[in-house]
Amino acid sequence: MMLKKKNIALLLLLIILIILSSLVPVSVHGKGPFHISMQILKGFLIAFSWSVFYYFVKISFFERYKAVYHREIPRIISFLAKMLIFICAALSIVVFVIGQSVLSIFAVGGLLGAGLTFALGELILDAFSGVILETESPFAIHDWIKTLAGEEGRVVKINWRTVILESLDGYLIVIPHRKIAQGFINYSKPERNYWDSIEIALDHTIPVERAERILRAGAMMTPSIHNQQCDVTAKKANESGVTYEVRYLVPDFSIYREVKHDVIDCVTQHLHAYNLRISEVIGEYMISQGARPFKEESPLTIENLIKKVELFKDLPQEAVAQLSHNAVRQLYGEGEQIVREGEEGKSLFLIGEGIVEISIAYKSSTGAKKKKKLFRLNYPESFGEMALLLNDKRSATVTAVMSTVVYEISQDLLKATLKNHPKIFDKLKKQALAKKEKNKLTKDQMEKVKDKKAPPSKGLLASLKKFFK
Repeated sequence: MMLKKKNIALLLLLIILIILSSLVPVSVHGKGPFHISMQILKGFLIAFSWSVFYYFVKISFFERYKAVYHREIPRIISFLAKMLIFICAALSIVVFVIGQSVLSIFAVGGLLGAGLTFALGELILDAFSGVILETESPFAIHDWIKTLAGEEGRVVKINWRTVILESLDGYLIVIPHRKIAQGFINYSKPERNYWDSIEIALDHTIPVERAERILRAGAMMTPSIHNQQCDVTAKKANESGVTYEVRYLVPDFSIYREVKHDVIDCVTQHLHAYNLRISEVIGEYMISQGARPFKEESPLTIENLIKKVELFKDLPQEAVAQLSHNAVRQLYGEGEQIVREGEEGKSLFLIGEGIVEISIAYKSSTGAKKKKKLFRLNYPESFGEMALLLNDKRSATVTAVMSTVVYEISQDLLKATLKNHPKIFDKLKKQALAKKEKNKLTKDQMEKVKDKKAPPSKGLLASLKKFFK
């Protein structure tokens, strides 16, 4: 309602000023103090009329735009509106007060305009590019952008002709609007997280499926990537090897360097765990096994896995060989359940490649069934020994987070091996009991007793001793 009253008042004032300025008698050929005073008065009334017209436009349109769209009108539009009204006011004074011809003014103005356009062509192009950018608003202050020429940084200021960026190193980059209008990347829209990638090349001797599995598992171990989202794709192949693109989600552009460092570190460590070495031959990184032959089903590979599992690291060679020759290799796809909570447990599993997630089912205070994710396991960890040792049902569900290779060791095989090696008993006991207690905890309980070591019950110890009788 207030805006309407202002509009009416300004409109009435504008009409009155126009009428008054038209009533002031000014002769083109007149002389003397009275004539000069009338010229000054008419010029003042005309200039004041255009000022009132500007405020009428500002209140009627600019403030209305702000009220509807909840943002300021683009600065370049406000600047052009002021400039246009100033030119119109000047022309009105020249024509109606000084008495010059409009045609002569436009003729002189055309010549001056052509000269200015030739001399200031880039500035004019920057100004009009700024109008387009501010109208479309493809970026805003604090957004991280990168131009096609490679300049990147955080937007700190938008002028009528340039955009000022602050780089990650802290220096300022001034870029004309015409260069940004040619194209750019906005890392902050529609979301602040975005996809980044590294390229890694592997030998032809490593199967593509296995290479993708190992690389993705290594990237998913990086804690700094957003929601552990990543994927791996074979990008190209030539005589030197197969190049893979490891993509991962960066939470914010301001930390992309740190995230890339962490991804490279985790992937490298994961590859080293499989005895793969790195050299700079093709791609950004080259991982090779050298001249050593590779066999995915090789018993030696399973033996190395068993030796790295904390549970079996003290086993003698003959026991390791016995387990490796009889372990069964299983491949599970992403989202596939390996074991289900409540099932009978007659085997344990060693993770050869990939990542699994441990979860339990529980009832909320309202009685609704819910699922709680506890933790994740990867190479070279194990799971399933709790139900196997305690002759109990599975206390949790284990799901493959990605394509995962596990090696299954049956209860009979494990029992025959451990019977001659009682030193493993204590480790199995601690691991089984710790997992059982951990799986029983709800989220609130885990926060309260996460550092508390609960003593095992006699019933559990009795079950363990019974297993080895």
